[in-house]
Amino acid sequence: MAYRRTDSTSFDLRRLLPRWAARAVGLPGSHAFTEIDDGRLAPIARATENALGYAPFPEQLMAATALLAGRAVEMDTGEGKTLAGAMAAIALARDGRRVHVLSVNDYLARRDAEWMGTMFDALGVSVAWIGQGSTPDERRAAYRADVVYAPFSEVGYDVLRDRQAEDEDSRTAPQFDVGIVDEADAVMIDDAMTPLVLAGSDEAAATDFAQATALVANLVSGSDYEVDEDSANVTLTGVGIDAVEKAARIEGLFDEPNTSFLTRINLALHARVLVLRDVDYLVTDEGIRLINTARGRIAHRQRWPDGLHAAVEAKEGLPITPPGLVLDQITVQDLLKSYETLSGMSGTILPVADELQEFYELESGRVERHVKNARYDHPLRAFATHDEKIAAVVAEIERRAGRGQPVLVGTQSVAASEELASALPGSLAPRVLNARHDADEAAIIARAGEVGAVTISTQMSGRGTDIRLGGRDERDRERVVAAGGLAVIATDLYPSARLDLQLRGRAGRQGDPGETLTFASLEDELVRANRTDTSARVVAAGSVDERTRLRIVREAQSIAESVRLDRHKSAWQYTRAITRQRDKVLRVRDGAMREEDPRRRTVTLFTLDEHWQRHLEAMSELRDGIHLRRLAGQNPVDEFHRTALREFDGFFDAVDADVADRLERADSGEDLGLRRPSATWTYMLRDDPFGDRMGRAAAALRRWIRREADER
Repeated sequence: MAYRRTDSTSFDLRRLLPRWAARAVGLPGSHAFTEIDDGRLAPIARATENALGYAPFPEQLMAATALLAGRAVEMDTGEGKTLAGAMAAIALARDGRRVHVLSVNDYLARRDAEWMGTMFDALGVSVAWIGQGSTPDERRAAYRADVVYAPFSEVGYDVLRDRQAEDEDSRTAPQFDVGIVDEADAVMIDDAMTPLVLAGSDEAAATDFAQATALVANLVSGSDYEVDEDSANVTLTGVGIDAVEKAARIEGLFDEPNTSFLTRINLALHARVLVLRDVDYLVTDEGIRLINTARGRIAHRQRWPDGLHAAVEAKEGLPITPPGLVLDQITVQDLLKSYETLSGMSGTILPVADELQEFYELESGRVERHVKNARYDHPLRAFATHDEKIAAVVAEIERRAGRGQPVLVGTQSVAASEELASALPGSLAPRVLNARHDADEAAIIARAGEVGAVTISTQMSGRGTDIRLGGRDERDRERVVAAGGLAVIATDLYPSARLDLQLRGRAGRQGDPGETLTFASLEDELVRANRTDTSARVVAAGSVDERTRLRIVREAQSIAESVRLDRHKSAWQYTRAITRQRDKVLRVRDGAMREEDPRRRTVTLFTLDEHWQRHLEAMSELRDGIHLRRLAGQNPVDEFHRTALREFDGFFDAVDADVADRLERADSGEDLGLRRPSATWTYMLRDDPFGDRMGRAAAALRRWIRREADER
């Protein structure tokens, strides 16, 4: 067992880990530790055995110690991250710290708080959890507990709502002392630059997309419009422009008087062509529900920006919801960096160790398995066409399930999971776990290890339930072991190799036997969006051999990973100026809340918030076109920062002048109309591939990376 650093720097584990372990532990370059530490974790380990009925493994104790020291810890799936995180949280709470254990969804927050509750109670540590349905009073009470389990997004939304509060009593006031992040790579890297948004309903700004939707419904691909090679943008051709002008009975679609109409046409076209039902969203009784493709779940309280959401609603014949007026936002990275002490855990930390160091100054390492891995990973198989791949996947599922081996199949969308389920013979009775069936996930996963079970799932990260061989009670364990254990089949490569590892990690839990198989094809979206020009020519020529297919598929995944990393760095650079400006505004706002004159406090708060909202809107518009500065030989990031500073110059003078004017008008009996939105809502504003600024920038970046790969 070893906690390994990921760079070449010497790392003496004895400085981090006191004399540990229930058995002798050999460490490279050091002696074996044979004593259990009698410090913070020893009594917690004893209480764990009394409360839960089992003692923590030495590896779990080591992981807890690393978390206490503010490290990011890699532990394989099924190795007990939940218990390690709970032990670290208890030790910190007993030291007088306030701890947030941050998960990716409500289900995990509630499950872990309740599961570990007996252990917390036994040690006199209070614990609570927060979810989307928690009321303000419940949130305030939860944040007063020693340890709070909560989705990271809910903590961020509480921060945003507190920033809009008009008095101290209405704040939930989370304390940013210690943050322990579960699924740390997903939250701290994949979601890092995702803005969490607080918006107010703007009924006056509702847009009618009925005409635009009807007009684009008759346009023909290749003739009236074209989709770029990355499937990121769709544009009208000259023929399409003529068709729209004729149908709408207008002249000069691109003339200034028609700007709003042109915007609606473009959004309606994006909604029709690029935003796919059962891939990007579901239609339910509640309306449009976006799918978080990284986790295979419904993305609660999430919308598309810039009118695209309304355009999709119009496409589906649903009532149009008014757009939101953005009141404030915060990136996940800035939220996490608010903690005095930050640590994290995941099954795939090491691949992002450099990024964790760069963006969070967080050291990373790995705790090895308690029992040696007995899983066998079959080599990747790459096919020429999608149909050939699906046929091979179906044959593999039938063969393995037929001999009693349980099979877990990973897909990347609701549509893909349902396509595969329909391709299987009904006698296999596949169970499908996707965004339509979130509520049943625990029951479905618990049965995935039964004899001959076939389970088809979207993204498994964050599902949180172990798959036990032989079923929930392991009654048929020996039959499943004899059949080879759980077989995990991936029907595509993910844009990140980490997600491939997470899916494979479902097999071979705690020394169980298991197998993994991965299938791909040259028609997969990953390959089509990221292949180099050379690879595209090879594919177009036909008859691509197996070795070349494998190279093209792997190369496409590598390009996709490079694009993600560069997008993270670019987005982080753009947020620095806004973050510093927001900090200044918040300091002034906090001072205004302590104003002795209630009227002047109310006017100042409203005016500050109003001016900040305008500034955010101006910065958003600036960001939309800033990449064009490169054409003039300028650095877009530098130009953005210069303009942001110039626009912010005089911000507080303008606020003071507006406050003085409003107070003077109030003295004369005028109604100032200081009315905040009648309702607020929160959502995660993801950079999407449907024509937004980051989608356009990523498309350009992807083309550059492909050219570089070609030249190599």
